[in-house]
Amino acid sequence: MKITKELLKEMIEEEAQKAFGTDTSTRTNMSKDLKQRSKDAVKQQGIDNRERGIIGRMEKNLAKLADLTDIKSGKVFATLKRLNKIIEDQIAELEGAKQNEK
Repeated sequence: MKITKELLKEMIEEEAQKAFGTDTSTRTNMSKDLKQRSKDAVKQQGIDNRERGIIGRMEKNLAKLADLTDIKSGKVFATLKRLNKIIEDQIAELEGAKQNEK
């Protein structure tokens, strides 16, 4: 079987989709991550206060939703997976454009 660029791209996308939802994080890891993120927030230059507000609200809402229901399955998971794919595609597009500028 010959692997075409299109087939390879599909295989990579399938693997990336499988990866969403498989991450785990312990309470200790979350605590360490929060401490590091607070240190990093002071150094951030490309994010303005309004963007921090948007990120913070999304994070709070996700945490609250996870507290109320299982976000690892069902409609919520499907929606989060689609949103994550859109975000990752946008990141890849912007990073690709940035690389082309160099």
